[in-house]
Amino acid sequence: METAKHRTQISLETWQYQALLETSRKTKKSLSNIIRDLVSEKFSKQAASAKSDPIMKIIGIGAGNGSPVAKEHDKYLYASRKKR
Repeated sequence: METAKHRTQISLETWQYQALLETSRKTKKSLSNIIRDLVSEKFSKQAASAKSDPIMKIIGIGAGNGSPVAKEHDKYLYASRKKR
């Protein structure tokens, strides 16, 4: 599955550009593909660790059944007091 790509422009030092060109020739990959691979390699660990962060477990715990409790919280709070 192909994801959306965003065009960007970078300036490289001569040795960086030469290293990319050499890698491109050896691997028969485009410079863009090599750079995308390098960026993915650099940041994939961070993305994986963000997903395994325990704080991420709270996502969805406030899911409800669609009742308007948030909008009409006073109604629900005071209704429960009257029942006592």
